[in-house]
Amino acid sequence: EDDLAYMKLLNYNHKVVTNNMMRSFLGSRIAQFLSSVHPYSRTVYISRHGESEYNVSKKLGGDSGLSPLGHEYAPRLAEFAEYVICGGAEKFACFTIRSKENKAEKLKGGLSRVPRCGQTGGIFAKKAWGAGVEEGMQLVRIQRGYGQPFEDAPHTVAELVEIAEGYSGPLVLVFVDSVGKKQECARLWTSSLRRTKETAALIRHPTVPLPGGKSWEQMRHCVYRTLDEVYAGEFEGLTYEEIKKLNPEDARLRKQDKLGYRYPRGESYYDIIARLDLPMNNLETYHEPTLIIGHQAIHRMVYAFLTGMPREKATEISIPLHTVIRLEYDGTGSLQETRYFLGPKRLDEDDGQSML
Repeated sequence: EDDLAYMKLLNYNHKVVTNNMMRSFLGSRIAQFLSSVHPYSRTVYISRHGESEYNVSKKLGGDSGLSPLGHEYAPRLAEFAEYVICGGAEKFACFTIRSKENKAEKLKGGLSRVPRCGQTGGIFAKKAWGAGVEEGMQLVRIQRGYGQPFEDAPHTVAELVEIAEGYSGPLVLVFVDSVGKKQECARLWTSSLRRTKETAALIRHPTVPLPGGKSWEQMRHCVYRTLDEVYAGEFEGLTYEEIKKLNPEDARLRKQDKLGYRYPRGESYYDIIARLDLPMNNLETYHEPTLIIGHQAIHRMVYAFLTGMPREKATEISIPLHTVIRLEYDGTGSLQETRYFLGPKRLDEDDGQSML
């Protein structure tokens, strides 16, 4: 059998034996991939950056910063990372009580200090509020108006009402289904573009002690240029309406073959697939939950890779802003998807990227 090309994987990839696999490009890539995969449960979280200035004006590409709404998403994502990705909570909700609402009446009628079975202390939802808040979820953090930092929730409803009545702005409440679980080591990836870095800027990086005197920097920020948005070439900074007027033939060609169309002096989806090869191979080796903050076109291909969706269909996937998509594998091939809308809600749901 020495003249054959083959691999032996013992106990999955704990021991790998290869023969004549490295003599060809395809053989070496197969060996690399099979050596990376593992049968253990893992979780991947994908999120687009917060709303950017280009999203507001519906422009393609560029390296714009976050809009005011995008800057509101960043602290909410940081709370989500701490309580869900690192803290082990399964349910998470951000609920906003508007400045025009009767905040005291809302809080007194919907909150209680009576916990569910197995919980102790704190403030809990007496009923479902909507926006993901379910009966029994615990209030853990509050934000006194947009642009302010989140802080720990008070211990009593009376204290919370006093805070709410002390100013006229909106009150943002963060609820989770459980707190106090053991911290789980987690990873953070972003692209090299400004809007993803700003979205990740408030995520905390505490040091987690590990056995043997080792330590882990929680959510250490790793930047990958290969996660940058598709490059629109000569059409960077234009809206699709402007592209249709300037070059209707290109607009027609892209509509005809969205997967294979390459922007003039730019990229196609095939180019994205090629440059995602390395980070996706790296992702296959990880056991820790990983948060990837990226872009519409990039996350379409990442989502397709992780779920096994045909790439021809992936170009139409909706990856909404201000939403985290959780993909959880149990190690046997079963996949569970959960979507968390963190807000704030955009008045115009069209961000100009649906045709990307």
